[in-house]
Amino acid sequence: MSTSPKPLFVYGTLRALPLLAWALTGEATQVDAIKGMLRKATVSGYKRCALHDCDYPAAIKDENSSIDRYVLLLETTSQRRKLDDFEEVYKAMPVTASIIKDSEDDKEEETIEVDMYVWDGDMTKISPEPWELELFMADRLDDWLDLFDGMELVGSSED
Repeated sequence: MSTSPKPLFVYGTLRALPLLAWALTGEATQVDAIKGMLRKATVSGYKRCALHDCDYPAAIKDENSSIDRYVLLLETTSQRRKLDDFEEVYKAMPVTASIIKDSEDDKEEETIEVDMYVWDGDMTKISPEPWELELFMADRLDDWLDLFDGMELVGSSED
Protein backbone atom coordinates (compact mmCIF):
# COMPACT_ATOMS: atom_id res chain seq x y z
CA MET A 1 0.00 0.00 0.00
CA SER A 2 1.51 3.34 -1.00
CA THR A 3 1.12 6.61 0.80
CA SER A 4 0.97 10.07 -0.68
CA PRO A 5 4.18 12.10 -0.40
CA LYS A 6 4.43 15.05 1.95
CA PRO A 7 2.75 18.14 0.49
CA LEU A 8 4.94 20.90 -0.94
CA PHE A 9 4.64 24.65 -0.67
CA VAL A 10 5.42 26.29 -4.03
CA TYR A 11 6.13 30.01 -4.17
CA GLY A 12 8.17 30.77 -7.31
CA THR A 13 8.22 29.71 -10.95
CA LEU A 14 6.01 26.70 -10.16
CA ARG A 15 3.21 29.19 -9.40
CA ALA A 16 3.04 29.51 -13.20
CA LEU A 17 0.54 26.70 -13.71
CA PRO A 18 1.69 25.75 -17.24
CA LEU A 19 5.22 25.20 -15.88
CA LEU A 20 3.92 23.19 -12.91
CA ALA A 21 1.77 21.13 -15.27
CA TRP A 22 4.82 20.44 -17.45
CA ALA A 23 6.91 19.42 -14.43
CA LEU A 24 4.26 16.99 -13.18
CA THR A 25 2.77 15.64 -16.43
CA GLY A 26 5.24 16.46 -19.19
CA GLU A 27 2.65 18.71 -20.89
CA ALA A 28 2.27 22.44 -20.19
CA THR A 29 -1.30 22.26 -21.50
CA GLN A 30 -2.42 19.94 -18.66
CA VAL A 31 -3.22 22.78 -16.22
CA ASP A 32 -6.72 21.43 -15.51
CA ALA A 33 -5.20 18.08 -14.48
CA ILE A 34 -3.21 19.69 -11.66
CA LYS A 35 -5.56 22.45 -10.41
CA GLY A 36 -7.27 20.12 -7.95
CA MET A 37 -3.92 19.49 -6.24
CA LEU A 38 -3.48 23.16 -5.25
CA ARG A 39 -4.58 25.03 -2.13
CA LYS A 40 -3.93 28.74 -1.52
CA ALA A 41 -1.64 29.13 1.47
CA THR A 42 1.01 31.18 3.26
CA VAL A 43 4.21 30.31 5.12
CA SER A 44 5.43 32.65 7.86
CA GLY A 45 9.06 33.21 8.80
CA TYR A 46 10.39 33.25 5.23
CA LYS A 47 10.82 35.87 2.52
CA ARG A 48 10.69 35.43 -1.28
CA CYS A 49 13.65 37.19 -2.92
CA ALA A 50 14.84 37.70 -6.46
CA LEU A 51 18.24 36.24 -7.35
CA HIS A 52 20.82 38.20 -9.32
CA ASP A 53 20.87 37.09 -12.99
CA CYS A 54 18.21 34.38 -12.46
CA ASP A 55 14.61 34.01 -13.58
CA TYR A 56 13.60 32.21 -10.38
CA PRO A 57 13.36 33.35 -6.75
CA ALA A 58 14.69 32.10 -3.45
CA ALA A 59 13.03 31.61 -0.10
CA ILE A 60 15.19 32.65 2.83
CA LYS A 61 14.50 32.83 6.56
CA ASP A 62 13.05 36.14 7.72
CA GLU A 63 11.02 36.04 10.92
CA ASN A 64 9.12 39.23 9.99
CA SER A 65 7.93 38.06 6.58
CA SER A 66 5.61 35.56 4.96
CA ILE A 67 5.31 34.02 1.51
CA ASP A 68 2.05 33.34 -0.29
CA ARG A 69 0.86 30.92 -2.93
CA TYR A 70 0.12 27.20 -3.02
CA VAL A 71 0.29 24.00 -1.03
CA LEU A 72 0.62 21.25 -3.62
CA LEU A 73 -1.01 17.98 -2.57
CA LEU A 74 1.04 15.50 -4.56
CA GLU A 75 -0.52 12.19 -5.52
CA THR A 76 2.59 10.06 -6.15
CA THR A 77 6.21 9.79 -5.07
CA SER A 78 7.11 10.06 -8.76
CA GLN A 79 5.64 13.57 -8.82
CA ARG A 80 7.70 14.48 -5.75
CA ARG A 81 10.90 13.14 -7.32
CA LYS A 82 10.23 15.13 -10.48
CA LEU A 83 9.94 18.34 -8.47
CA ASP A 84 12.99 17.48 -6.35
CA ASP A 85 14.96 17.10 -9.60
CA PHE A 86 13.53 20.34 -11.01
CA GLU A 87 14.41 22.25 -7.82
CA GLU A 88 17.89 20.77 -7.39
CA VAL A 89 19.57 24.03 -6.28
CA TYR A 90 17.23 24.19 -3.28
CA LYS A 91 16.93 22.20 -0.07
CA ALA A 92 13.52 20.82 0.93
CA MET A 93 12.81 22.02 4.47
CA PRO A 94 9.83 21.21 6.70
CA VAL A 95 7.61 24.24 7.40
CA THR A 96 4.07 24.91 8.55
CA ALA A 97 1.72 26.37 5.95
CA SER A 98 -1.60 28.04 6.61
CA ILE A 99 -4.13 26.94 4.01
CA ILE A 100 -6.63 29.69 3.26
CA LYS A 101 -10.19 28.46 2.87
CA ASP A 102 -12.40 31.14 1.38
CA SER A 103 -15.87 31.13 2.86
CA GLU A 104 -18.69 33.59 2.30
CA ASP A 105 -18.21 35.33 5.65
CA ASP A 106 -14.45 35.29 6.17
CA LYS A 107 -11.25 33.45 5.44
CA GLU A 108 -10.67 30.40 7.60
CA GLU A 109 -7.19 28.94 7.99
CA GLU A 110 -6.00 25.40 8.56
CA THR A 111 -2.34 24.60 9.24
CA ILE A 112 -0.51 21.74 7.58
CA GLU A 113 3.05 20.44 7.71
CA VAL A 114 4.69 20.70 4.28
CA ASP A 115 8.10 20.85 2.67
CA MET A 116 9.30 24.03 0.99
CA TYR A 117 12.31 24.41 -1.30
CA VAL A 118 14.60 26.87 0.51
CA TRP A 119 17.60 28.51 -1.16
CA ASP A 120 20.71 26.41 -0.55
CA GLY A 121 23.08 28.33 -2.79
CA ASP A 122 25.44 31.28 -2.64
CA MET A 123 23.85 33.96 -0.44
CA THR A 124 25.56 36.71 -2.47
CA LYS A 125 23.13 35.85 -5.28
CA ILE A 126 20.22 37.13 -3.15
CA SER A 127 18.93 40.44 -4.53
CA PRO A 128 17.26 43.11 -2.40
CA GLU A 129 14.59 43.32 -5.12
CA PRO A 130 11.33 41.37 -4.84
CA TRP A 131 10.60 38.58 -7.33
CA GLU A 132 7.36 39.02 -9.26
CA LEU A 133 5.46 36.13 -10.86
CA GLU A 134 3.72 38.48 -13.29
CA LEU A 135 7.07 39.61 -14.73
CA PHE A 136 8.29 36.02 -15.03
CA MET A 137 5.10 35.00 -16.83
CA ALA A 138 5.16 38.00 -19.17
CA ASP A 139 8.88 37.97 -19.97
CA ARG A 140 10.26 34.47 -19.45
CA LEU A 141 7.63 31.72 -19.13
CA ASP A 142 7.33 31.09 -22.88
CA ASP A 143 11.12 30.78 -23.12
CA TRP A 144 11.15 28.24 -20.30
CA LEU A 145 8.33 26.22 -21.88
CA ASP A 146 10.10 26.31 -25.26
CA LEU A 147 13.31 25.14 -23.58
CA PHE A 148 11.54 22.20 -21.93
CA ASP A 149 9.32 21.32 -24.93
CA GLY A 150 9.67 17.62 -25.70
CA MET A 151 11.45 16.93 -22.41
CA GLU A 152 9.93 15.22 -19.40
CA LEU A 153 11.17 14.91 -15.84
CA VAL A 154 11.60 11.22 -15.10
CA GLY A 155 10.70 10.76 -11.44
CA SER A 156 10.07 7.05 -10.93
CA SER A 157 7.44 4.55 -11.93
CA GLU A 158 7.40 3.12 -8.40
CA ASP A 159 4.65 4.71 -6.29
